[in-house]
Amino acid sequence: MTVGHATTAETLPALMATINELQALQQPLVDALRLIREDMETARSSGDEWAMEWFGDVWSNLPLVVRAAGGDEDAANELADLTRAAEGAGA
Repeated sequence: MTVGHATTAETLPALMATINELQALQQPLVDALRLIREDMETARSSGDEWAMEWFGDVWSNLPLVVRAAGGDEDAANELADLTRAAEGAGA
């Protein structure tokens, strides 16, 4: 090995550790987002007008991947369809 150049065997574990650390940092945010969406869904289903507006004005404007991470099944399905289409286009 030359100075300043690590091999794949040396860098892969470090990269995986970094990915795991980043996922751990994101998890509380994902959990909070899911809780907010679930509470707003409960409020909306009981006729809460503010919750209805929140879904229309706030939730619908979040990026698709964020809505999917927040537990929105429609967004998750749409994201999966887009991913499959992109994979099919690249084949």
